[in-house]
Amino acid sequence: MTADGGTSQVVLITGASGGIGREAVRAFMDRGDVVVGADRAAPDDAEGLASFIQLDVTDERACADAVARVIADHGRLDVLVHAAGVLGTTPDPLRTSTAEFDEIMRINGSSSFTMAREAANAMLAGGIKGSILLISSVAAKEGRRDYLPYNASKVAVLHMVWSFAMILGTSGISVNAVAPGPVDTAMWAQKADDSGAAAAARAARAAELPMRRFAQPREVVQAILFLTDPANRYLTGVSLDVAGGAHLGMGS
Repeated sequence: MTADGGTSQVVLITGASGGIGREAVRAFMDRGDVVVGADRAAPDDAEGLASFIQLDVTDERACADAVARVIADHGRLDVLVHAAGVLGTTPDPLRTSTAEFDEIMRINGSSSFTMAREAANAMLAGGIKGSILLISSVAAKEGRRDYLPYNASKVAVLHMVWSFAMILGTSGISVNAVAPGPVDTAMWAQKADDSGAAAAARAARAAELPMRRFAQPREVVQAILFLTDPANRYLTGVSLDVAGGAHLGMGS
């Protein structure tokens, strides 16, 4: 049973050792769900996880095996939260190699497709009216001057959400995305460091947002909990911005 008296869900979270993924693990466990974490390396604190799967999300076979392991261990998969992803190492698109573009698209884009496909097939096979939640970004919704492969990969994620939502809706499976703006995680810290003036870059970016601050990972996770709640299965094909008012005007 969940903390609110509902039925616990079996939840697979990729990127479970990262900022948003780690917070999602805690939140679903607090809710009373059965949580399986997956990442390249285990989180510092894995206590409470039903299990941890070492996973390279660019390995198609490993992704399929991870989903199959959840089914074998727990008999079902109710929720996939695919939070694995990287920013990239070269801010300037004019200096970004095609190899780096391909790598970022594979890690952020292709893995989202693979994990969503495997989760969808598992849910369909089990007759589960589950939920698939992918992480996009507000950077997918506008032109940007830096980190083009990352931004393009997050556009691809949005299209996957819309298409899978159409395909799976008749089976009662919801497919949604959360699109964060700047979040207080290691990924944005890297972006600020890459600018050569980390503190100034962070302050300048925060000043552009109507809320005048970055999101905390737990605020992003609140949106994830909402979109994967069984009571909200009718919500599908949604991209929910958690961005402090980005897109409302200057500096979106």
